[in-house]
Amino acid sequence: MFLFELFRPQPPRQPTRRQGVCVEVAEQVELPEVGAVQVRCRVACAGEGCPKPQLLTLKALEECADGGVVEVITDNLSAVETIPSMMDSYAGRHLATVRDGDVWRIYVCRER
Repeated sequence: MFLFELFRPQPPRQPTRRQGVCVEVAEQVELPEVGAVQVRCRVACAGEGCPKPQLLTLKALEECADGGVVEVITDNLSAVETIPSMMDSYAGRHLATVRDGDVWRIYVCRER
């Protein structure tokens, strides 16, 4: 790679828009120390910076029915540490965090 390639003008990027906060799914997963749970909503926020994964998780919990499990897929280490601890303050309970290659899958359950 030559130095002049670093400073070459890049074409403008098109902004990406998220259609919805979460995708409804009906998938059963086996979680360590919890067992089998039925995932109702999936939030894919890999590549998103703070605080977007945390905010999307809270919105998904609001949209999900009581007792529904939300799966959050993120590559943000700060979100991996923050989301489980914020469940005490919001209507949720952290079930498990599982590393899957380059991303983490965080499972939270809505409780009222």
